[in-house]
Amino acid sequence: MRQSFLKFTAIVLIGVNAVFSSCTNAPEKPGINTPVSTFSLDSVKEAIAAGNKVFGESFATGDSTKFANCYTSDACINPTNMPKICGAQEINAYFYGGYKMGIRNVKLTTDEVTGGNEAVAETGSYEVFADKDQVIDKGKYIVIWKAENGKWKMHRDIWNTDMPPPPAKK
Repeated sequence: MRQSFLKFTAIVLIGVNAVFSSCTNAPEKPGINTPVSTFSLDSVKEAIAAGNKVFGESFATGDSTKFANCYTSDACINPTNMPKICGAQEINAYFYGGYKMGIRNVKLTTDEVTGGNEAVAETGSYEVFADKDQVIDKGKYIVIWKAENGKWKMHRDIWNTDMPPPPAKK
């Protein structure tokens, strides 16, 4: 009886050890069970530059579809002095409001891009133009980019102006 109890205990301990050994959090060695990443920060920087150009040009043409396609399907923007806006339809409405107010171009200048294949962060400065290249706002921004359907798109976007606030009303 004692011998069968010891055998049973040994079998249980071996089983428990096998279960816990398979639940390790250690990363797998690259090339064995995980695909080799083809991430290239230089390629992402090129995609961001192209996306930023389309973003700015969409105001010149009033193309809300082109503008909305710059963002992921679950994107959120954080405009200056406004609550967060999430979702394609809401972001598109924000674009339409800006276009209706006279925005005709946005120039984005990237200062830095860092990150990896899951997401990258872009920091930079912006200028917003009305007709005849009149600057109506300028400031800085941070954008988190994510790949969606094989294309890098803006996922989170926050900016704030460098312009002084308007004078207080008397």
